[in-house]
Amino acid sequence: QVCAQLCRRPCYCPWVPPHCPRGSPLVLDGCGCCKICARRLGEPCDFLHICDQSQGLICDYSAASAGTGATCNFEDGEEGCEVNGQVYRDGEVFQPSCKLQCRCLDGGFTCVPLCQEDIR
Repeated sequence: QVCAQLCRRPCYCPWVPPHCPRGSPLVLDGCGCCKICARRLGEPCDFLHICDQSQGLICDYSAASAGTGATCNFEDGEEGCEVNGQVYRDGEVFQPSCKLQCRCLDGGFTCVPLCQEDIR
């Protein structure tokens, strides 16, 4: 739970919950008060703005001491990649479409075609 100074009681939340980008679920903020969009891989985070735990992300404060803020990262510190709002772990193979097979590698991804182009 977040420090009492950061969480106002009663809660003051917008009437309409935010519209989240694809792949970012609506979650309760760190105060357990208002609905917010969960932060995704590489996005800034803090006590209030929490990471998408359904994707295995945590708020990583290890870089914060280097002068940058905390960011969402995998719990074990491995690199991952985000494609079309979906987070993949390093080494994971995925198909973003029926025509491509891709592999997440060191924060980026490479793809190979699954079918030949029909040239006429």
